[in-house]
Amino acid sequence: MAAAFLTHLTLGKVEVRSAGSAPADSINPAVVEALKEVGIDISNEIPKVLTTSAVEPVSYTHLRAHE
Repeated sequence: MAAAFLTHLTLGKVEVRSAGSAPADSINPAVVEALKEVGIDISNEIPKVLTTSAVEPVSYTHLRAHE
C-alpha cells in the first residue's frame, strides 16, 4: 500500500519498487479494494521477489521486516 500511495502522490515522479523475500502468490484482495476506494488501481500488480539487482542502482532503500 505504501508503494502505491507514494507512486500516486508523487504523480509517478518517484520510481517505487516493492518486493519481498517470500512474496505471496497474489496481492491481498482487501488491499486492492481499499486502494480502489481512494482512486488507486493496483489490480494489475503482482507480488515480486526482492533481489540484489533490484536494489543496487537505487538512491534510497527502505526495508521493513516483520515476523
